[in-house]
Amino acid sequence: MIATHGLPIGRGRARRDWTYRSAPAFSSGAGTVTPQAGAGVGTPPTVTPHQGYRGPFDRFNDRAKRVLALAQDEAIRFNHNYIGTEHLLLGLVREGEGVAARALDSLGVELSKVRTAVEFTIGRSDSTTSPSEITLSPRTKKVIELAIDEARKLGHSHVGTEHLLLGLVREGEGIASGVLESLGVSLEAMRKK
Repeated sequence: MIATHGLPIGRGRARRDWTYRSAPAFSSGAGTVTPQAGAGVGTPPTVTPHQGYRGPFDRFNDRAKRVLALAQDEAIRFNHNYIGTEHLLLGLVREGEGVAARALDSLGVELSKVRTAVEFTIGRSDSTTSPSEITLSPRTKKVIELAIDEARKLGHSHVGTEHLLLGLVREGEGIASGVLESLGVSLEAMRKK
């Protein structure tokens, strides 16, 4: 479940005491987010709003929410108990249709290459991870905060995959940055896309 614990949008600095947890339904802070009936992994959830509360995921469009679901799926694939920047990058590439996926594709970033680089860099855990144990890493939380800031700076009312990619590039120090550099993609080239 995603619990945002009062993280305000557009009202000063965001609090960082939020976590990401997977379950059949998770709370985005704005309401209950549930997978669509019969939907497969990575299918964008639906949101039932709570009145008066705005959490960080309220402004995420369906593709950005799908990226988070795919990132969680990648964390599970690697038996990791967290969603790191590397999982977020895998989610962005795997999503395949958004602005970020198209930009990454134009730079030659392929899912198989990213997955191989991630496995080489950090490997797989030996222990099985339950979706309910997965949390966001501090760097991933920072990427999400930066994505929200990028959307705000661009005057966009939503956070899309392009903002997540810009946040990832702006963060610049996580495993995803190293993976991109190992694939010959400069952060400067990414900024230009």
